[in-house]
Amino acid sequence: MPMPNSKINVFEIVLLVVGVGVAVLGFQLINQTYQDGGGQLSWLMIISIFSWLTLLVLFILLSLMVDVSKKELTEIKTMISLLAEKKNKK
Repeated sequence: MPMPNSKINVFEIVLLVVGVGVAVLGFQLINQTYQDGGGQLSWLMIISIFSWLTLLVLFILLSLMVDVSKKELTEIKTMISLLAEKKNKK
């Protein structure tokens, strides 16, 4: 469910650009390593693939953490306004 009034900030744009860059560049470098190795799977290839996938997972987790923190901030602001309204009614 999308958040109302949510805007994309500079950090999210940078995260998207860097994430796409890492995905494309990493794939190209792994493909080049595979071709240079004669099309055989080596330890260098396994380490490269594992590291690249780990980095992609970290970018995805970072993106999710930013989204969750935005939602939490919105909820905290709502709770503060509700508590202020309740205090004023007394």
